[in-house]
Amino acid sequence: MSASRYALLLLCALAACDDNGDTTGPPSAATAPRADSTRAAPAAPRRPVRLLRLGRFNQPTYLTAPRGDRRRFVVERAGRIRIVKGGRTLGRPFLDISTDVTTGGERGLLSMAFAPDYARSGRFYVYYTDRRGFITIAQFLRSAGNPDVADRGSRRITMSVPHYRSNHKGGQLQFGPDGLLYAAFGDGGAGGDPDENAQDLSRQLGKMVRIRPRAGGFTVPRDNPFRGRSGARPEIYAYGLRNPYRFSFDRRGGDLTIGDVGESAVEEIDYVPSPGRARAPRGGYNFGWDVFEGRRRFEGGSAPGYVPPVITHPQGDGFCSIIGGYVVRDPALGRGWTRRYVYGDYCNPVIRVATLRRPATHGTGLRVPGLVSFGEDGRGRVYAVSLNGPVYRIGRR
Repeated sequence: MSASRYALLLLCALAACDDNGDTTGPPSAATAPRADSTRAAPAAPRRPVRLLRLGRFNQPTYLTAPRGDRRRFVVERAGRIRIVKGGRTLGRPFLDISTDVTTGGERGLLSMAFAPDYARSGRFYVYYTDRRGFITIAQFLRSAGNPDVADRGSRRITMSVPHYRSNHKGGQLQFGPDGLLYAAFGDGGAGGDPDENAQDLSRQLGKMVRIRPRAGGFTVPRDNPFRGRSGARPEIYAYGLRNPYRFSFDRRGGDLTIGDVGESAVEEIDYVPSPGRARAPRGGYNFGWDVFEGRRRFEGGSAPGYVPPVITHPQGDGFCSIIGGYVVRDPALGRGWTRRYVYGDYCNPVIRVATLRRPATHGTGLRVPGLVSFGEDGRGRVYAVSLNGPVYRIGRR
């Protein structure tokens, strides 16, 4: 599907009013996907895996939480972050920067990430498009007097990336297994990468970056793959990306997986395994855009070191905007789910699971129309987020 069509779908999605509660109904039930030879996690209840509704929100875009924290933090596109605590959505937002966020096209407040030492430092980061439409990563602090409220005045801009079109804004922040902050940016928008950003190492667009944030900026890790290369930006970790809207690291294994939204023919999942001991992959990868779309040649030119996707879906099969997810580490989901990668698509509502080292994928019986993200809470449980309003935990209760 074209970039303009994807932007239109986002604009046309329905906002929903807030609805507190951590209820299960009405759930969408489905039997667990078929098992294979992978060893099962500890035995789980035999109830079917289904969608357990956490609540309804105003165009939610993401969910996360600090490790070990029992609260859930739901990001809303307009610029607010809501906390679900003790089974209810708190009335006061954790953070409200709605006056600083633009939402047309594929813009908005798109994700957040807590520093690994959040319990001590209170530092967290947000990814949004500012009033100019530029991609902005900003640091905030938890307020000193109330752990359920952020200090809005503590903002420090970590990174600002000029981006003049309404689409391909990327959207993901993640702290990797190495404790460093990763972010992924789209190629600059329009269609076909007209500015030829994705293969140009002197530009940030169409890239994943790896940085060590500090108040008011960042430093570049010494072992970044392009540090010291003439003409390359040292913060770049990977390149050749079109719109890597969602990516994740396996919280236990360290593997990197990216959902990169396709142009007009193919949606793709990119995958790089950890080198071992749950470390982040070393970086330096070229995922091929705009020389390749999926495994297909898109235009002339070269893509040195091209890393092809492990999973592709033709847009002719009803896919339009791949939504990358997470490797499931929730033992309660049990056989057929644990250790599998869960992902989906904005237009095709079927939630899918896959193995990645020996790529294989199939649909589950779970469906989430308007899917825009998956998320993990502080205990590693997985959630599905619909731009239409509902947020669901994938569970058996």
